[in-house]
Amino acid sequence: MDNHSNPSLYLDATKNKQILIASIRQTVETGLNKTFSQLRIENSEDYLYYLGLWFVTTTNKAICQALNIPVEAGTRYKRTLEKAGLLVHSNEKYICPYTLHKSHLLSTNPKEFTKLLKSTSKQLNLFEIG
Repeated sequence: MDNHSNPSLYLDATKNKQILIASIRQTVETGLNKTFSQLRIENSEDYLYYLGLWFVTTTNKAICQALNIPVEAGTRYKRTLEKAGLLVHSNEKYICPYTLHKSHLLSTNPKEFTKLLKSTSKQLNLFEIG
């Protein structure tokens, strides 16, 4: 049996990533009433990262791809925002819409913090108060 690959699977994956990126950008553009080009010109990269995660709760990889931010830089911004109490990541890992691997969801929107910190696991947490 030969190792036949199906190029349509790759095309579907690529198309899905393009749709995801467009969707994230559109959500941020709509939220700020500015085009992506305007946002890139008017904001520093770290602030754009913050703004993106205000409007879209997603993974570091997905937001970085959508906003044309190097993932390594996004990881630094994430750490800085977490230390400042401006970013929360989910307690549990979810399937990243971009990589399809498990990863934490991120948000800078305080309305999302409680939801992200809530565990859906039925395991006993020894450190939970209550």
